[in-house]
Amino acid sequence: MKNRQNSKLTLILLLAAILRCLRLNGREIYYDDAFSFFLSGRSLSEIISGTAADTMPPFYYFLLHMWQNLGATQLWQLRLLNVGLSLLVIWGVYLTTCELASEKAALWAAFFIAISPFQIYHAQELRMYVILELSLVFYFLSFLKFYQADVLKNSNLAKIGFVFFGALAMYSHNLAIFSLVVIDIFLLLKREWKTMLQVVGLQFFIGVL
Repeated sequence: MKNRQNSKLTLILLLAAILRCLRLNGREIYYDDAFSFFLSGRSLSEIISGTAADTMPPFYYFLLHMWQNLGATQLWQLRLLNVGLSLLVIWGVYLTTCELASEKAALWAAFFIAISPFQIYHAQELRMYVILELSLVFYFLSFLKFYQADVLKNSNLAKIGFVFFGALAMYSHNLAIFSLVVIDIFLLLKREWKTMLQVVGLQFFIGVL
């Protein structure tokens, strides 16, 4: 049964890859794409200086810089970075839905993400939205790993993941904080003070990072 689920997920990821690669080189470059391209071609110190004058943190530009150093020079090659990250988003959505519901529901969730025009559009864009989405998906998944109903599970690895992906989201987009605190609002509404205290403690480390 597990092999059958894995086969279906593999087919969904293959479909997603095909849809995201269609017209990958035919889509025109525009201002934001060009800004990412030229800034990521600079040195790391220049990227930091450049983002100090921009509205976004530098992590995505670092990734694109390293991707260029691996030999990605053509526009379609550069866009493959976000295509790959987008496939990881689908996998993350699958894992998260497995935690919340069932494997069947997780496959449907992965399928709808795979064919979503909105997701395909941003997977072909040289911007940080996909890495932000990926960070947030695994941030929430890490939370689910150490939180179940009203009981905290002792999972240090999940808590490390929570801090790591939360910090990654903050380094990806300047508005990530508004997504990170959704968990706090959820726990506040449920009045789960003990859990909320631990989450706030972990978020403190995110803030330090």
